[in-house]
Amino acid sequence: MPSGKTHDRITWLSTVPAFLGAWTLSQRMDVALLFTGSFLFAGLMFSGHLDTKSVQYKRWGWLRWMWIPYQRMVRHRSPFSHGPVLGLLARLVYLSVWVGLFFFGTTRAAEFLAQEAFASQTYALTHGTLNLMMQQPLLPGALFAGLWFGGLSHTGADMVVSTWKRWRRRSRKKINKRSRQH
Repeated sequence: MPSGKTHDRITWLSTVPAFLGAWTLSQRMDVALLFTGSFLFAGLMFSGHLDTKSVQYKRWGWLRWMWIPYQRMVRHRSPFSHGPVLGLLARLVYLSVWVGLFFFGTTRAAEFLAQEAFASQTYALTHGTLNLMMQQPLLPGALFAGLWFGGLSHTGADMVVSTWKRWRRRSRKKINKRSRQH
């Protein structure tokens, strides 16, 4: 497997082509920027390696504690961590639960503390974001596509390096076997 630094290089080097591809397809700056931002987020903080104490896990800083249950539930390199479809969906569902709990908790705490303005602002922010996403269907598509391609670049790099290492091992075995026969 590539190191964390190699995965980061791949993500950073892929950012400009990712932006240009999104811009070319959509001809919209907001879509291209959202795609590129979610691509970077997926590559640097939301990869399949959140199931271990990886660089991506450590980047979550004081919030990394929320990934501990995920690490206990998901086996490393399983389809739910490294799978191109199930891996992303598992992480999205898992993170969505935490985000939902956060918004629910802050809204309820604000209501309890009689901070109605804060509670209504939190509700308005959530409602406004959902409304925007429904009115602009390219935005959730760009968000999801960026997350998927960012994760896919990570998983793809793992697959390429693993295949290359396997091929090298087999080649060496063949060479060693031939040299012993002569």
